[in-house]
Amino acid sequence: MAEIITRDSEEFKELTGWIRKISRSVTEATARLRPTIADEHYLQGEDVCKILHISKRTLQTLRDEEAIPYTSIGGKILYPESALYETLRKNYRDYRKYVK
Repeated sequence: MAEIITRDSEEFKELTGWIRKISRSVTEATARLRPTIADEHYLQGEDVCKILHISKRTLQTLRDEEAIPYTSIGGKILYPESALYETLRKNYRDYRKYVK
């Protein structure tokens, strides 16, 4: 004999719980996606601020001083991820040299 699944049944509640969980996971994953152009990943300003632990104003100053690479497409400013890491690598100073 076949069982009827209703909104009140445990099976339905479990299924809808899984659907909600998967939906949240997909939403979180798409929020982490970065635009790719010619095999380069680009970051938005808010992502750069989080990674570098800087304010939006400091990011603006770095752009103005041409200290970090960026591109503007359709009024949106994007930062090439590999070039940002290269800039960090080039400007890295080992603090242990200065601590005595």
